[in-house]
Amino acid sequence: MKKTACIALLALLFTNCKKSNPEEELKPIKKPAATSLTVKKEKEEKEDCKDIEVEMGAGRECIVRNTDLEKTYQNIIKNKEVEETEFYLATIPSENKSVEINKNGLISIDYNITKDKVAITMNYEGGVTEVTLEKIKNTIKKSIYHYAD
Repeated sequence: MKKTACIALLALLFTNCKKSNPEEELKPIKKPAATSLTVKKEKEEKEDCKDIEVEMGAGRECIVRNTDLEKTYQNIIKNKEVEETEFYLATIPSENKSVEINKNGLISIDYNITKDKVAITMNYEGGVTEVTLEKIKNTIKKSIYHYAD
């Protein structure tokens, strides 16, 4: 009985043993080095954001450095910073414009264009989302507010 138990124990030890290779254990994990282009892009468009509490809603204000209104607008669409960006116009219109949507609870999108400022109002069945882009020198103040009805 003892002999059988010892053989079983040895069999378990041999099957669980792993060949140790010191070279495998010490291989460093290679990370791609940050290229100067990546670092440069991070420097170019730097955002400083803060959350804002408003009555019956929430908001976020960001200061985006070294950019313009159109690039910031395109980033909102590309990064889907608000819902239903697929209904945004491809570029900022040159004059005030209202676009009827009537899909996914979104009734319309209103563009209010003034000098150095774009105000986008998304009218939903249950509230409003306001996106404001304001050019201040070489920075853009980006404000996104969500209001419930």
